[in-house]
Amino acid sequence: FKKAVESLPSAPAIQHRAKRRILSWTNGLAATAAAALIAIGIWQYPALMLQWEADYLTATGDKSTVTLPDGSVMTLDTASAVAIDFNDGKRQIRLLQGEAFFEVKPDPQHPFRVAASYGEVEVRGTGFSVRADVDADRVVLEHGLVQVTRVGNGVDKAYLRPGEMIFASKTSLSGVSAADPSSTLAWRDGRLIFENQTFSHVLNELPRYFKGTVIVVDKRHEQLAVTGDYNLDNVEAAIRTLADAAGATINRLPGGIIILR
Repeated sequence: FKKAVESLPSAPAIQHRAKRRILSWTNGLAATAAAALIAIGIWQYPALMLQWEADYLTATGDKSTVTLPDGSVMTLDTASAVAIDFNDGKRQIRLLQGEAFFEVKPDPQHPFRVAASYGEVEVRGTGFSVRADVDADRVVLEHGLVQVTRVGNGVDKAYLRPGEMIFASKTSLSGVSAADPSSTLAWRDGRLIFENQTFSHVLNELPRYFKGTVIVVDKRHEQLAVTGDYNLDNVEAAIRTLADAAGATINRLPGGIIILR
């Protein structure tokens, strides 16, 4: 019995082991928390950087009209952001995300420039929009005259006249094509208008204005031709109208999740 008792660890030894276990558990918890914070930081980094860079930005489903320092007027579409530089006579804007329409105050001595990811527009006084997408920027001219060049390449350039548009990508400018600003830029009036567009294209556009999530689990409707005029005051109703027209079923889950089949 004496030997058994002597073999038992002393109270300080037991306390030491308990402290080590607590320290190990605490360190593990701290490491997990740190990893979670890093993951959240990486996930939030693009949004944080956008807020840091932008002078003006809009949330999903919102639009905003701003009078710029030179008197020109800028209208931002949903989830859009710009940075501006009007110092020392400059009139320069960077479209960081989304789409913006510009009604430019004429000033022949100070060109008005808008640069997106791949294309740059230069004007003296006109009305046009620039949209930044993942693979290309789109420029649509409503009135006036604009020059479009590819960012970093002054050789590739084109001129647009009213009712024309062009796409700028990393490698080239597309050909100039016809556009109908009354439908292409209908978002300014709170509408989206499509004529003989594919179901997949329309379904890519409407969710840009929807604060929830749209999940498509059946691809059989993708190439169906769609013509419609959708009110952006109720995007969910617009998505339901689109689904009905395509013969798709729709289910709504809590949290603003819409599933199309």
